[in-house]
Amino acid sequence: MRKKFALLARFVVDSEGKKIGESISFYEDMLIIKKGKDYCAIPLKHVELKDGKIHVKGIVNWDKAKELAKGWLKNV
Repeated sequence: MRKKFALLARFVVDSEGKKIGESISFYEDMLIIKKGKDYCAIPLKHVELKDGKIHVKGIVNWDKAKELAKGWLKNV
């Protein structure tokens, strides 16, 4: 559990180190990211913490990530 909370309030970057957004919460087994004005949900198995930033592994379907975040939005 402690490891999971280490992912909060961190910058999220892609595989090239480009800033995507910031981690703000968890929903089920996903990390919620504030990306511009949008909220996105990324499965925890697709992120890793290194060098103080969260790195997204692989290719993300951002439309799907926004859809997944709608469940979180209904509960906050």
